[in-house]
Amino acid sequence: MLEQSLALVLSGGSVRAAAHVGVLKALSKYHLEPDLVIGTSGGAIVAALYAAGRTPQELEELFTAHQYAKRDLIDLNWPGFLAALFTLNIRHISGLVRGRALEHLLREELGEVQHFSQLNRVQLMIPTVNLNTGQQVVFCDHRRLGISLENGEYANFQVRDHLSIAQAVRASISIPGIFTPASFSELGFIDSYIDGGVRNGYPLSIAVKLGKARQIIGVNLGYAGMRREAVSQSGPFEVLSQSLDIMMWGQYRDILNDSDVRESQIVTINPLIYDIGTFETEFIPQMIARGFAVTDRMLQEMGLSQQNSRAVNRERLFAGVQGAETYPEPGTAYFQELLSNQIKPQTPLVKKPSLWETLRKVLRRKKTELG
Repeated sequence: MLEQSLALVLSGGSVRAAAHVGVLKALSKYHLEPDLVIGTSGGAIVAALYAAGRTPQELEELFTAHQYAKRDLIDLNWPGFLAALFTLNIRHISGLVRGRALEHLLREELGEVQHFSQLNRVQLMIPTVNLNTGQQVVFCDHRRLGISLENGEYANFQVRDHLSIAQAVRASISIPGIFTPASFSELGFIDSYIDGGVRNGYPLSIAVKLGKARQIIGVNLGYAGMRREAVSQSGPFEVLSQSLDIMMWGQYRDILNDSDVRESQIVTINPLIYDIGTFETEFIPQMIARGFAVTDRMLQEMGLSQQNSRAVNRERLFAGVQGAETYPEPGTAYFQELLSNQIKPQTPLVKKPSLWETLRKVLRRKKTELG
């Protein structure tokens, strides 16, 4: 992979990753198609489909089609629940969602492009974390990227390609406690993988160190220092989601101190969506629109035009960029406008049954059905 490559880095963010689709639509409008795309967690889904050849318009249609399809996407871990119920041993529940439905859907949507070696123009990197060793693992076709491995590692990252693209994405989306870890056989061992966001929620360092990219467009859907009310009353999913976002914020600040990252030109877009819950797919169209609107406004302000070539627009985008810049900048009027205009209608907080109360009711019903 040449250093002149344009990289796109997509952060985690659960269902908020729909905003990545809007960003891709805006980039396409100005002919800024990336050569390399890196996606963590929710961003891995968008990155994989885009790298496999799906256009931003096709991605929008696909995401919108599943706006009200939670039952098709969320396969609850009934085997674990029932085993825990009958044995009175909670160790049988390694996660609430199995994740196989999402993996199956992704495998179908990828079509003929199932493996990293089958990717053509756009190369793909999917970060995850090996639960057994704690190491960051990046799934990609390292040969096409032009990097040589030493004992399976490069720049302190484990680099692998033995999983299919759908399996790698399944590994990267495995939010601890929500999804069961993704487990696969490797060299006689069973290795389990969890969400890439645990170690690298906004993987700029992977684009720089493995992808050798020096010009990067990033989308960070995580925490940006804003106050979020009533998180602890919103259920365990949102407590965990907010915790991962805070971790990602700290990781990002640390990554910016890396010498290789400091030498790169990085433009980070943050649509400042923070009120959407982990599985609130009903807001997918609004999130796509938000990602598009913020990116389109940024590119217009930087003097880009649809009539310009890719090279001219890329030159204008990075002209004057030194190190890492964020759009919108904190403290600006547009930043405050986005914070003040979240996607969900504001409604009074109503006390809901706890997660365990809901699970007990469902399990009692399932037990009755099974006799």
